[in-house]
Amino acid sequence: MTQKMIALPIHNVKLLDDITEIIFDRALKRQNYTHIYAQMCACMINDPKFNKLATDTKITFQKVLLKKCYDVFYTNYRQELNKLKEKMKNDKMVYILLFVYQVPKRRMSTLNNFQFDFNKKSICNCRFIGELFRKGAVPEKVILSCIRDLSKENYENYELQMHCLCTILQLVGPILSKTSYDLNKPVNKLLPSINNHGMSTTLKCLIQQVKKMHSKGWMDEGKK
Repeated sequence: MTQKMIALPIHNVKLLDDITEIIFDRALKRQNYTHIYAQMCACMINDPKFNKLATDTKITFQKVLLKKCYDVFYTNYRQELNKLKEKMKNDKMVYILLFVYQVPKRRMSTLNNFQFDFNKKSICNCRFIGELFRKGAVPEKVILSCIRDLSKENYENYELQMHCLCTILQLVGPILSKTSYDLNKPVNKLLPSINNHGMSTTLKCLIQQVKKMHSKGWMDEGKK
């Protein structure tokens, strides 16, 4: 499959973007195969002919792919939620049901589904970014930027923020531990959530796994 993708005659930005979108979309939706898509992307990025268009542009497959990762990574939850509400209002039937007659169950179900999908996509994107780094498809500065941003206290959905940080650290910790980067800061950012009664059991287990990996010098790579 990878060789067939590399053999495709791509000579314009639109086609490159379309192909990248297909791969990116499948990588996020098929989370059990994220590492396979990351390996495919690494091969495509490392192929000089495929990674650069046969034009004078500076656009590459790697840049287009990272742009899509960044777009999801930095998507603002509140802004997307407001867009959904605005879309619901523009749909007359939905507006009547949810806002005029105020059907609480229907409205709550719609919003809950949105939050679930948003969280899932964000976590899968972080897993994909981590796998890309493991396969050598993205530079170290990209993954460090993600870790630094997730370690800041500027996220509205704090639990999602910590879940994403855990996901990335589990994947890239073993590699970064061999560099000069200090992993104590992002790990210490996670620890207070263990005693936070408002956090889910799933997240607490993830944090414990990261804590254990860190204490053992990242010898155990944990779940992929």
